[in-house]
Amino acid sequence: MADVSTESPVFFAAAQRELLVSVLNCIVPAAGAFPGAGDLGVASYIDRVVGQSTALKRLFAQGLVQITLMSQAQYAQPFTMLLEGQRDAVLRQVETMAPEFFEVLVTHTYSGYYSHPTIVRLLGMEGRPPQPHGHHLEPLDLSLLDNIKQRQPIYRQV
Repeated sequence: MADVSTESPVFFAAAQRELLVSVLNCIVPAAGAFPGAGDLGVASYIDRVVGQSTALKRLFAQGLVQITLMSQAQYAQPFTMLLEGQRDAVLRQVETMAPEFFEVLVTHTYSGYYSHPTIVRLLGMEGRPPQPHGHHLEPLDLSLLDNIKQRQPIYRQV
């Protein structure tokens, strides 16, 4: 995943992207050595994913508008200007009013965050592909099959 500054947006306009970065930092805030999802550049990941689907474009456009409207209705300020507790309250309301959007937002946030090389490294995980060229398996002890080899076939031979 590339840094936010090196990637051109696929779907989100600048204001939507700024809002999305703030929302992502609420969903996965910075803690210790771990950066917040928005600061890490997960918005670029989500932008690429959303840009590939008409349904996701519609869902995210409506969801971000919902966040903006809820922020204005509750606090008469843009979401990006709210305090942390106020942002959480707005997101809880949006989660209740638009559960499908919120579920997809959280799913893609986690996917982008926990697949980012920085987070994989901070978690102490080794990034490698799954089988057959990835994770190490102990060699099979073939003597475990001796009992099975001794048995008669349990199926009818044709």
